[in-house]
Amino acid sequence: MGDDLKKWIPFKKIYLSKNTLKKELNISETMARLLINRDIVNVEDAKKFLSPDIKDLHNPYEMSGMSKTVERIEDAIKNKQKICIYGDYDVDGITSVAMLYSYIKELGGNVTYYIPNRADEGYGLNIEAIDKILSQNVELIITVDCGIRSIEEVEAVNIAGADIIITDHHQCGESLPDAYAIINPNQAGCNYPFKYLAGAGVVFKLIAALSNRFDCDDSAYKFLDLAALATVADVVPLIGENRIIVKNGLEAIKHTTNTGLNALIKICNINLHDLDVYHIGFNIAPRINAAGRLKDAGFVVELFTTDDPKRASEIAEELNELNVSRQSIESAIFESALDRIKKEIDLKRERIIVLENNSWHVGVIGIIASKITERFNVPSIIISLEDKIGKGSARSIAGLNIFEAISKCEEMLIRFGGHEMAAGLTIEEDYIGKFREKINDTIIELQKDKAFYREIFVDYKLDKNDDLRKIYNEVVKLEPFGEGNPKPVFVYRSLWVKDLRTVGKDGKHLHIKLFNEKEYINAIGFNLGYAINYIEVNQKIDIICSVEVNSWNGNDTMQLHIKDFKLSKSQR
Repeated sequence: MGDDLKKWIPFKKIYLSKNTLKKELNISETMARLLINRDIVNVEDAKKFLSPDIKDLHNPYEMSGMSKTVERIEDAIKNKQKICIYGDYDVDGITSVAMLYSYIKELGGNVTYYIPNRADEGYGLNIEAIDKILSQNVELIITVDCGIRSIEEVEAVNIAGADIIITDHHQCGESLPDAYAIINPNQAGCNYPFKYLAGAGVVFKLIAALSNRFDCDDSAYKFLDLAALATVADVVPLIGENRIIVKNGLEAIKHTTNTGLNALIKICNINLHDLDVYHIGFNIAPRINAAGRLKDAGFVVELFTTDDPKRASEIAEELNELNVSRQSIESAIFESALDRIKKEIDLKRERIIVLENNSWHVGVIGIIASKITERFNVPSIIISLEDKIGKGSARSIAGLNIFEAISKCEEMLIRFGGHEMAAGLTIEEDYIGKFREKINDTIIELQKDKAFYREIFVDYKLDKNDDLRKIYNEVVKLEPFGEGNPKPVFVYRSLWVKDLRTVGKDGKHLHIKLFNEKEYINAIGFNLGYAINYIEVNQKIDIICSVEVNSWNGNDTMQLHIKDFKLSKSQR
């Protein structure tokens, strides 16, 4: 019956400002609570949250290193020095490269770009790439979305007599690279008010500063579409400046003049009128990321910088084909991993799933780790082996710092990095068995034998007196939803089940008709098809759900999207 390791947790906030928000903003109690749950507790902050204005973006020159960076780029442009933009192979890195490359080229700069190959070079700067870049007479390297921990690589640039500027958004190490300048809101001593920009967000601020220097102050706004795309895809918190960028950027995407982005939207069959963060996260971003996972991502920069519709369509089609291949590879590996778990892993004893294989594609192991963790609600590490060396991706669950757990096993690793919820590592094949044992013991020690629970945070309650249409119309004002601003979910208790059936391929999803003693309500539970074995007609259930509109054949009807369910107390 459902999942006993799920906890329904109400937000525990202080609602003293609830009545003031209701009165001053003319909103319902539900809406006031939703705002407070998102730490929006005063009227002025609520107004800015509900109407994110591009004019509220901070001055880019408040960011440490910005003035020095702008001056160096201006000098390079005026003196026709060759500049190379060096980025990562994911959406954030690719769009960051495209934005800065396009703008410096527009300013008259002699500029090129470089994106490393995931399989051969890995993430970030590497010495071989630097040697290749400098051999082309590059005098200034500018990193985007990477470089903040590349101490040795930056030193190599310095020794060669070139300059390197780091622009990044990742957490800094104890020591910073000795770069010509560093732009990262997270570096010590940087007083920039907002710390959660994506890499493309940092580049957007750099372009804004360059625009100011070159007397074209609104130039950065034409990159709002790509900045928003990257901000959503990189799953940074959609609050503060990120909310402003995405809210306005979604509108910019709907009217984009970027030839490549239009081609990609077309290949995804997205209706521009309906485009939202879902389409970016689940349609557009996977196609872009497929290039870096299975091939070389460098050609995707061309997609976002070309004015040739024919070439843009060719690249978009190639990305679509790569994504189909990625899905096929991912599906096969996932099924193989599930079979291994069934045969080899005792989930009653082991607190982490560690699997390795020499035929699993390194480009998709992060996705596999995410799916394994989602399925079994335990942390996982999936390792791809080649020539006796394993490259692994780790994913965690709420309450367990996977980076801390891995760091306690560092003597077995060649290298590792990451954060609380996700990490990467490199390990010799011969150490994997010992590593599996030690990290399992480490997690048991860290968790003190606590069970792993999947937490579902609940905003408020619904009952038969609530007008679902009115609630929906208020909820959409909180869009765009994402990390840091989750879609509101509600608990709805004692609903009669009047009809239920499985829908979708292999009966994967569940459709239920519910009755609340007043009216019938349709509900859908994605990936809850198994619930048909636990719920019967004329039983009462409690659900966790979001409130949505189901559009079908031109008709809009209210629908509940079920996240979890339990039998009501009277039925247990």
